[in-house]
Amino acid sequence: MKQSKEVLGKPIISIFAGKEIGKVKNFVINPDLRSIEFIIVQNDQWDFGIKAVPFKLVEGLGDYAVTIDSESAVIDLADIPIANELLSKNIQIKGTRIISRKGHHLGQISEYYFDPETGKILGCILDKPDAPSVLPEAAVITFGKEITVISDEGDQPLVSDEAFRNEKIETEPAAIEETTIAQEPVSSAVDELDLEELIGKTLSANLYDPSGELIAAEGSVITAEIVNQTKAMGSNKALELALKAAE
Repeated sequence: MKQSKEVLGKPIISIFAGKEIGKVKNFVINPDLRSIEFIIVQNDQWDFGIKAVPFKLVEGLGDYAVTIDSESAVIDLADIPIANELLSKNIQIKGTRIISRKGHHLGQISEYYFDPETGKILGCILDKPDAPSVLPEAAVITFGKEITVISDEGDQPLVSDEAFRNEKIETEPAAIEETTIAQEPVSSAVDELDLEELIGKTLSANLYDPSGELIAAEGSVITAEIVNQTKAMGSNKALELALKAAE
């Protein structure tokens, strides 16, 4: 479990190139999935466009850096329709007011916790140092641009930071197991259905294998051979191909 401030500003390292490709500038949040969808990359040498890494292609969020396989994991958000939609919503979570369904005001969110493996938002921190200050994600109805709406169930939805952390530590193994089981059919669906529809489209960026070798260059037409080769590399690489496919 991490807070967003623990990742913002950290360098992003390409494992296979062995170099820094930029820094974490911000997050793109999907309010429907309640998770971080993309990590926006800051690199002053890039002239235009908003570049980002899909959270699913992040290898690790360490104390020093964020790691990805290669620079090919970085995409232009202008090429991804869902990314443009999420950018227009501009959900930041931090700075929003918490309002209950019946109109009661609980305070303002100053920070949030998320799962470093999945990007899922786990809880929101309020600026209340002398009182329970963490709002569990389960109490949230809507993450909005200006207001986070919560349910009125329970007299006090806020818990102490210590109690919240302890609860997450105790439930973490079960949550990981549950997530793994739930994701298996999703990965299968990507491999068996979505990739077949990409044949005939072109690549908007270079595609590399896990060792850093070039599979297909930018502008190449996606063939059945490329699809099958990508499928064999697992769901993360399949997602990368889908994201880099252009009409």
